[in-house]
Amino acid sequence: MNKKGWVRFAMGGLCALVFATGCSSENTGSRYSHTDAHTDGGTERLGNTRQTALQEKDNQPQEDIEQILADYRSDREKGESKTPDGYVLALEPNEENYGFGVGDTSYTSRFDTKEVSEAFKAAEKYMEDTFQTEPPLYTCADPRMTAIYNDTDKGVANGYAADNIFLCEYSENGEWQYIILVREGKGEKWTVLFRGNTYKQQSSEEED
Repeated sequence: MNKKGWVRFAMGGLCALVFATGCSSENTGSRYSHTDAHTDGGTERLGNTRQTALQEKDNQPQEDIEQILADYRSDREKGESKTPDGYVLALEPNEENYGFGVGDTSYTSRFDTKEVSEAFKAAEKYMEDTFQTEPPLYTCADPRMTAIYNDTDKGVANGYAADNIFLCEYSENGEWQYIILVREGKGEKWTVLFRGNTYKQQSSEEED
């Protein structure tokens, strides 16, 4: 991404604070979107409800979660609008309308706007260098993935603290994939650790 595109994203972070929306920037086909956790009831409410959502999610049939996710992502796409100067404003749907933790992107409150921007840039570069593609990237809406932040077994990211893990998602021919980025500590560079559909490591029997 060029410097102009980065500036657009940084300004988009201000949009989230002012208009209580998630904002994204589009540059040569790339899109970033993130929600500021302080715009929807504050971090205290999010902290109190997150565990309940995780418990509900564990008891929810997988096909139901998939349908809720599909509804959320469809509504998220409908909430996008372009401005004449190249901005893409993305109004994140209210997660409380979906349940089971779907759409809870409060994990981004762990990071400031610059850190989020750097994580998305690292993910974009990975996709460009590895797959020669630039799909729209979004904050992760899948509670089965965002569970990594509270999970003692972080699977492929074991050894990394929650504050050094970042998630984003994208659609690959209709199938949603997740990118896990990690860093050694605050202020360090983000690197892509994993791309797939679960952070849980599989046993050799399962892989066979």
